[in-house]
Amino acid sequence: MKYNTADTIVALATPMGAGALAVVRVSGPRALPIVNECLKKPIPAQSHQAHFRHFYRADDTLLDQVVVLFFKAPASYTGEDVVEISSHNNPLIVKGIIERLTRAGARLAEPGEFTYRAYLNGKMDLTQAEAVAEVIAARTQQSLTHSLRHLTGALRQRIEEIQQQVLKYLALLEINLDFSEEEIEVLPPEELQRQLESTIQQLDRLRASYAYGRLLDEGIRLLFVGRPNVGKSSLLNRVIGEDRAIVSEVPGTTRDYIEAPAQLDGLLIRAVDTAGVRVTPDRLEAMGIERTLQQAQRADVIAMVFEAPKAPEAEDVYLKQLAGEWRQSTRHVLGVLNKIDQGEARGWHAFLRDLQVPVVRVSAKTGEGMAAFREALLELFADERAYESEGVVVTSERHRRALEKALSALHSAKEGVKAGVSDEFLAADIRTALSALGEIVGETTPEDVLNHIFASFCIGK
Repeated sequence: MKYNTADTIVALATPMGAGALAVVRVSGPRALPIVNECLKKPIPAQSHQAHFRHFYRADDTLLDQVVVLFFKAPASYTGEDVVEISSHNNPLIVKGIIERLTRAGARLAEPGEFTYRAYLNGKMDLTQAEAVAEVIAARTQQSLTHSLRHLTGALRQRIEEIQQQVLKYLALLEINLDFSEEEIEVLPPEELQRQLESTIQQLDRLRASYAYGRLLDEGIRLLFVGRPNVGKSSLLNRVIGEDRAIVSEVPGTTRDYIEAPAQLDGLLIRAVDTAGVRVTPDRLEAMGIERTLQQAQRADVIAMVFEAPKAPEAEDVYLKQLAGEWRQSTRHVLGVLNKIDQGEARGWHAFLRDLQVPVVRVSAKTGEGMAAFREALLELFADERAYESEGVVVTSERHRRALEKALSALHSAKEGVKAGVSDEFLAADIRTALSALGEIVGETTPEDVLNHIFASFCIGK
């Protein structure tokens, strides 16, 4: 997608629908003249002042009473002249305002184009631009906290600190090259190796935080599996705190998976109820079971649910075999013995011991053991949650890839120092690392990557 930044653009900046107020944003070199064309009494070119006006259609009939704010470049969100029009939030009014502004010379903004212009005009770096979308999409307080840190430039500052370290020893290395014939060595190999190792450790710590950042961004996908009627739907309802899944004593009630969100200690949980796993002649139920097994490939945690008052059955044994496969695929598996309020049949102790996974005993009906279930779930992610106190957490896959590229280049330089390669080859590796770090903040980011980032934004942002 190519943005024409010479145009003046317009879009609704608030959610569509009936409500008290809507804000239509206009940005570009002709923002003020275009808006004034729609007002009988133009607003002056005085920045950061609100004016009450009447907004008219092209045929001079009144469309609405509005409040108009002008932000003169560069003191605006985009760094351009910006006008924001606050109207009554009636879809007919909003549509009429935008249509009138486009007739006056503005064009509809592309997704993310306002933030793209802010990035181009130096109002924010690329990490902050991405954080705009993160803040809007945040679904837990923890996620919002880290997104706001990115928005205020915490990640950019951390990257710039590391860039300065790299630039410092790259400059000394360049001096080594300039004075190589005079046999003057400004940066001895052992000192360069020490500095490289220090930078590598810092970058590795930042990259490792992505494990926790991914949980903040995507949440924990928790899949309940088990044979029919073991209480998977009741457990999902307990976890999310509402009756989302249908609970029935009729086997095979759940024919497809049901996903519902919940929060647990600041993390998003995406709980998924699935069709009971068993051999069935019912074609629709069989399709649901197949989807259950497919969902397991996408889960972060597979909660294998068993029924305490009944002895282990053939379907339970089949699930125990699957548990071994799922453990090998690095997915977390949690055993859940449900309905303990009805007693526990013989055979479960040995059966659950053989699962070789954490096991909790619960009653979805009474709530007994649910606190232990939540604790066990969080314990599975203890390593990732160790990064909760970090000032900066990487939440973007793009950032993780760039950090890995930088790390790979610095490791190559470090090995080159050990092997005694010439300084010019070391300098080339270090420049590659700098370029990778520059991709994160937008200094060396290819245009197709920029287009991909901003195309994921909503229109009006």
